[in-house]
Amino acid sequence: MPNLTFRTERPGGRTTTRQVKLNTPVTTGCVALFLLPFAVAGAFTAVKAVQMGMRGAWHDAVLYGVFALTFGGIGFGGLAGIRVAYRKLKDVEALQNIHPDEPWLWRPDWASGRIDDSTQENLLGAWIMAALWNLVSLPSAFFAVRAAVYEGKTAAYVALLFPLVGVWLLARALQITLRYRKYGVSRFELSTIPGVIGHHLDGRVRATLDLQPAEGFRVALTCLRRITTRSGKSSSTSETILWQDERRVQGAQSRDYTGMGMNIPVSFALPPDAVASDASNPNNRVLWRLEISAGLPGVDYDSTFEVPVFRTAASEQPASAEERAGSEASLAAYHQPANSRIAVTARGGRTEILFPAARNLGAAAGLTVFTLIWWGTVGVQLYLHAPIIFPIVTAVFGLLLLFGAFELWLKVSKVTVGAGTVTVASGYLYPGRQRSLAAGEIAGVTADIGMQQGTTPYYNVVIRRKDGKKLTAGNSVRDKREAEWLAATIRNAAGL
Repeated sequence: MPNLTFRTERPGGRTTTRQVKLNTPVTTGCVALFLLPFAVAGAFTAVKAVQMGMRGAWHDAVLYGVFALTFGGIGFGGLAGIRVAYRKLKDVEALQNIHPDEPWLWRPDWASGRIDDSTQENLLGAWIMAALWNLVSLPSAFFAVRAAVYEGKTAAYVALLFPLVGVWLLARALQITLRYRKYGVSRFELSTIPGVIGHHLDGRVRATLDLQPAEGFRVALTCLRRITTRSGKSSSTSETILWQDERRVQGAQSRDYTGMGMNIPVSFALPPDAVASDASNPNNRVLWRLEISAGLPGVDYDSTFEVPVFRTAASEQPASAEERAGSEASLAAYHQPANSRIAVTARGGRTEILFPAARNLGAAAGLTVFTLIWWGTVGVQLYLHAPIIFPIVTAVFGLLLLFGAFELWLKVSKVTVGAGTVTVASGYLYPGRQRSLAAGEIAGVTADIGMQQGTTPYYNVVIRRKDGKKLTAGNSVRDKREAEWLAATIRNAAGL
């Protein structure tokens, strides 16, 4: 019976060690017993499909074949997955015994410093999901439409939405397949094993490309918390971005034993208060994800890697003067993007920053469309005479979405710094309500993640007071560099 040892990071830099005893045979047996009925049903319906085909009853043969693929795929595929997972668990146990205090050595790819991207995993998962969804939804849609046509149950046409989702899943699987055929598997070669909190994550990505993208490569490093909640037999997973940084870089062509390719440089400074990778709780994981993407003719390039970022003994040492100088020089040389709608002016010894209304048109439009769709579901529920509690709950969340869209379209704020005072005025369409702070009351000005739309974070410029309270100077800044520069502008103008 294996014991898994987990070191968990706590506030203040402390770590705790916890051992979890896994009764692997019992766990495996329980999951196998759950999957066994699916495998039996798959085998039984497969035999029936063959029998019906031999009798010439092709309609029934196809129907039984669909059920055989669905139940057999779940049952036999799940049993095969259990066997693979059990072997991996034994390998992890052996590595933990050898390196109990170095979790970045528990994965062979992390330990070797050569990490392949997730293209193959995504490809397999996309086709399995598309196949299972369509095998289940197509027969259901067929029977629903037949009921609508012959029995007059028009509400049954709603079942056609499920095959439409299946079409989208097939299109996504095809897109991933085309990307895989064109670019294969990219590899991230780490220069630092692991990425050290308080210092750097460095390396390069080797990609099978012979064309330099016109706008370079977008390289993004994201720390996120993935939480899985379960209610009965259903579960849902949400991801919250804890930290993110991104930049544009140029690749360098080179040739090796695989042929021509592109080396894409990766270098990120990791903040000293970052959260380390943590897989001790499968329902509450912390992941560090590296994403490389570029627009290219035909199929765009896109690769994702899970990378090791941990707190080590080196994390207790402050960043070197060279690292600090590089960060400060980067911020000092920053210039606002040409398409930024945030206006910064300095005149008469005062600095003003205006955060205008509708400054993020894409985010505002996207949330508005989603809000309209959400309210459309309220109408569908009322039309189908669903229990009244369902449209009420849906409408409550719809009101929150309406407020968020209202904020993105109309919220305005203006920051004025001068004579040792920072004044923040905010309102809708016009910055009316004002709050002033003396420079001596301010502990710092930072750029913090505010709202999150999908995998895109938007930043708030936050003034932190010495009494622990916070004042938001401006919100929903899409560009992290711009948000950090705006925070630095306020600090410098206030003499902090």
